[in-house]
Amino acid sequence: MAKERSKIKIYNDWKLTDRMEDKIIINCALPYANSTPHIGNIAGCYIEGDIYNRFTKLFGKNSVFISGSDEYGTPTTIRAEKENKTPKEIVDYYHAEQKRVFSSIDIEFDYFGRTTSENHAKFVQEVYRDLKNKGYIGERLMISPFCPTCKKFLPDRYVTGTCPRCGNPTARGDQCEECGRNNDPQDLLEPKCSISGDTPEFLETRHMFLLLGKFQDFLKEWIESQNSWRPNVRSFSLSFIESGLKERAITRDIEWGVPVPEPGYEGKRFYVWFEALLGYISNAQEYSSQAGNPELWQDFYKNGKSYYFMGKDNIFFHSIMLPAILKGYGHEIKLPTRINGNEYLRFAGKKFSKSKGIGYNVNEILQIVDKDSLRYYISSILPESSDSDFTLQEMVGKVNGELADKYGNYANRVLAFCLKKDIIPEEDGIIDEEDARVIKMSESNFEEYLKLMENLEFRKALSLWLELVSYSNSYFNRSQPWKLIATDRSACSRKLHISLRLLDYCTLMLHPFVPSGTSRIWESYHEGAIMGTFDELIAGNEKFTIKSSEIPFKKLEVQEEPKNGLNLKVGKILEAGYHPGADSLLLLKVSLGERNIKLVAGLRKYYDPDALVGRKIIVVENLKWAKIRGEESQGMLLAAQDSMGAHIITTNEEEGSSVKIGEYEYDGEQKIEIDDLKAYDLRVDIKDGHSEITGLIGRNRLSLNVNNKGLLIDGGAQDKSTVR
Repeated sequence: MAKERSKIKIYNDWKLTDRMEDKIIINCALPYANSTPHIGNIAGCYIEGDIYNRFTKLFGKNSVFISGSDEYGTPTTIRAEKENKTPKEIVDYYHAEQKRVFSSIDIEFDYFGRTTSENHAKFVQEVYRDLKNKGYIGERLMISPFCPTCKKFLPDRYVTGTCPRCGNPTARGDQCEECGRNNDPQDLLEPKCSISGDTPEFLETRHMFLLLGKFQDFLKEWIESQNSWRPNVRSFSLSFIESGLKERAITRDIEWGVPVPEPGYEGKRFYVWFEALLGYISNAQEYSSQAGNPELWQDFYKNGKSYYFMGKDNIFFHSIMLPAILKGYGHEIKLPTRINGNEYLRFAGKKFSKSKGIGYNVNEILQIVDKDSLRYYISSILPESSDSDFTLQEMVGKVNGELADKYGNYANRVLAFCLKKDIIPEEDGIIDEEDARVIKMSESNFEEYLKLMENLEFRKALSLWLELVSYSNSYFNRSQPWKLIATDRSACSRKLHISLRLLDYCTLMLHPFVPSGTSRIWESYHEGAIMGTFDELIAGNEKFTIKSSEIPFKKLEVQEEPKNGLNLKVGKILEAGYHPGADSLLLLKVSLGERNIKLVAGLRKYYDPDALVGRKIIVVENLKWAKIRGEESQGMLLAAQDSMGAHIITTNEEEGSSVKIGEYEYDGEQKIEIDDLKAYDLRVDIKDGHSEITGLIGRNRLSLNVNNKGLLIDGGAQDKSTVR
């Protein structure tokens, strides 16, 4: 058999740096700070933005991933009115909630800002003045809905009715969520005020308008030249322009928003779809300041490429409104490089909707599946060119058959064999004809993957990954190392080396989609983390260091009715003292009835040790033990955290008693990680002056109780305080 000497490459002299801009800024549509993100939101833009961000960073690009809460506008005021809170209270809570939720599924922004920041308001007003001075903004009279019952003008979103185009009976006055077209409240059939339910009157009011018609020819020519855009984005935008661009109001009769710097406009604010679009740049400015280089944002927006990810209902604002604003403002800011507008992810044939309770939010689904499985499944059904359907049954099939069986099992088989036989896979430079074909095929596959990822064709890239996983399994089976090791240990080592190189390909290709799981696999046979420039990875991976072969992904056993996996017990503090190595920690000895445990608690700033002795607490008994500053903690106590400090959760029931979430008793078998607690979203809820501790089980928020008695909060705590 012919043999040749060859150096195995992870890629075929293909330099990403030759094909991509050095500076890349990645933006996702700013989520309204009025609710917990649902799976439709995640599939609509946030996971794609994170995938592309991780891809660029993995291969050494100078990229930043920016987003932030959209905190002004009517969605916030509607929520505030429903909950009898101020808009500021609503946005403060949901800004923190959004950051926590994104983190729970490994969506990691370089900066996640807020449109209520002082910098944002200054930048919006600066752009407004510039556009007005250049003649792109004019004052006009407009007809607006006025509710005689509420005695005020209504923002467009406060008006609901039947869409005149698609017949959706719950269309809003600004936009129909079903067909994605923009509305005027007067266009709706049978319009109603969403607060009072009464029919609004339509009266004259004075506002500032962006004169979009002045940008019509420019926008048409610019959009026609964007051949790399997805067809749905390009065709939708051109269709809208063909119908003629009209002047568009950029102020509203509301009190919650960025003030308009005009006399007589004290009771008006900028419309959210003018000011929020500028949040991309204001957030980048704030990121730059935090990074110690206030001018850094200009380098990205003037010299780099900008990518925008959103759902299809936001295409108009990003392909027409934003480019018009940026073109008029000038200042050398480049227009968007790519505008990626996904179609809808549907659940049981209907569009995911927070307000209508259709589908799962992130907290709810994490009660049922882990984040690796969720990210993989969503990535495999991204609604890139048409609507997709989300089903638990399909998720089980894809995760178990592809992620766990094909990829996870391949990694486990190769690594376990090397460990069991105590063999160190090495390459001596001699390969046979089959191995030469394997190397060539894998290099070609990987190069095609890079092209697809660069072109934002993520589903195709994931399909290509799956082909390579199947091919890698086949190669390992054909190599038969279990037989070869008995006759030619050197050849066996060489074959295993190629199998591990194939695993390198598979792991790198999957990493942007499933970062936690692939990092675990990578670190089990490499020194160092998977993140870093690609060239550095290759230079440092001539040898493998196999440390473990644990099965990386567990198969899903999804039930519609989720279980309570928190083993919460009533404990009694027997002893309390200061941690010798940490100023903020206490050491506790706690009785759980039949046995005693040790806890390390971050309460030193809030409680004197002597005052805790004899107190009842709630303990997460099945939390994995951990060493904290040299002291072992065999669980965790629950405390509410608010602006006043920490408040232990307590009860008058006996130590050792079990705590239920609603009617759900503990139904688990294993220790949990501290991140697993996030899925239960434990918090304080105050209603009619009564405080209770609540948590999520599946899609329901339920009260925690011992013997059907609610838990107590030492000293009380603010509404919606996090319990951890």
